[in-house]
Amino acid sequence: MPKPLRRNGAKTRLLDSDQTETNPAKSLSAERARPDKHDAITRAAAETFLAEGFERASLDQIAHRAGVSKQTIYSHFADKEALFKAICAGLTETLTLPLEQASPAADLRSALTQLGEDMLKLMLRPASLDLHRLVVSASPRFPELGRAAYEAGAKRMSAAIVTLLIERSRVDHGVARPLGLAEADLLAEQFVGMLRGLHQLRGLLGVKPMPATQRKAYVRACVDALLNAL
Repeated sequence: MPKPLRRNGAKTRLLDSDQTETNPAKSLSAERARPDKHDAITRAAAETFLAEGFERASLDQIAHRAGVSKQTIYSHFADKEALFKAICAGLTETLTLPLEQASPAADLRSALTQLGEDMLKLMLRPASLDLHRLVVSASPRFPELGRAAYEAGAKRMSAAIVTLLIERSRVDHGVARPLGLAEADLLAEQFVGMLRGLHQLRGLLGVKPMPATQRKAYVRACVDALLNAL
């Protein structure tokens, strides 16, 4: 029996095979095992959110842009908010994964410096600035969206730095004394705040950014300030 066709603008194409699967449980398992579809969905969702805003963006639009069925999206994400949170988490994971995998013998100063440079570079990308504007504009009506973005982004970044500082303080690698959780948490938040500085605000307001060479020097100064407090 021929598979049904779906319209995509002036073009037609076959529906995804999960639409004709006779075993729903098997279909769901197969969809979750497809990282290519997962990535396609998150990319399409990010583009749709930025183009339409969180409220106007629909799962139908995202499915169309990703080239999958709406049911395929539900096999990966519970709802639109979960999809948005995954996008925020993906951006943060790019930065925090090297910290989480860092060797205990690695130099703490180098690890923090690299993190700071990568963080500012990512923060100042046009897409990142657009995402920030989107979260801020949507949060008054969807406070759960703001919380989700915070937990997946800034909170996760801070937690990774806290873990790094506590672990290094226990083995005296760049930290002269053991750190407690409360102190490490305060230091991590101060460090992220220093790194952000006015860089993100300049980007959001369209003000000329600090030259790359000066930005690197700024990051090194932030790292020095943190290490001097230990």
